[in-house]
Amino acid sequence: MNIIMNPVKAFKQLKTEEKFPLAALIILLTLALVHLILNVPIGAKAQETVMAGMSSLSDEQKDMALQMTHKLRYLTALGGFIMYAVILFIHALLLFVTAWIFKAQLTYGKALRLIIYCMIISIIGALVNTALVYFHGIDNLTGIYDSMRMGLNRLTTVEQVGAPLYIFLSAINPFEIWYLILLVIGVKIFTDSGWNKALLISIIFWLIVVLFPVFTTYFSQTLMASKGIHIS
Repeated sequence: MNIIMNPVKAFKQLKTEEKFPLAALIILLTLALVHLILNVPIGAKAQETVMAGMSSLSDEQKDMALQMTHKLRYLTALGGFIMYAVILFIHALLLFVTAWIFKAQLTYGKALRLIIYCMIISIIGALVNTALVYFHGIDNLTGIYDSMRMGLNRLTTVEQVGAPLYIFLSAINPFEIWYLILLVIGVKIFTDSGWNKALLISIIFWLIVVLFPVFTTYFSQTLMASKGIHIS
């Protein structure tokens, strides 16, 4: 609660702690699991939309793909949960390396502690986004990107800016900005750096994390187009 209400005080307390933040990790992973389960029907609807837009596939191939996706939906969610847990440690390593490049004194343990606490805000934002999707109705989803409902992407369309930029704009939302602010405060306090250095480290780290799915989308679309697979 202090992370939300009084982050400066909270990070100053966390700076002196050496024990692993197990309780915070359990809370974070529990919220992540709830989010993944709630997104199972959303993912199913998105898959239907993708299949419907693949004019290069026959109806039989589309039905087979949808049936396979339906059978594996909870196994896929479990895989996503495991991957989410792994990503926490990868993000901590990335933050540690970024701080090291800028000669800020941040151990991997403290980087992991920062990531765990700050990511709680991100997962809350993801849950709010999912709630908005349910509020508007899953059956009303018109495309695979229609479930992104909180960022600057709502000011434009995929057709106007393209999927990669649309995904990037979706990451610029109130909860991600809040996450970034918390990260700046945490890096500043944990490393005893100035605000400018803490801001630079945090922004570079955040951009790397956010741009990864952007580039992944770009290259996947390029690969599918080269194989003659087009999504209308």
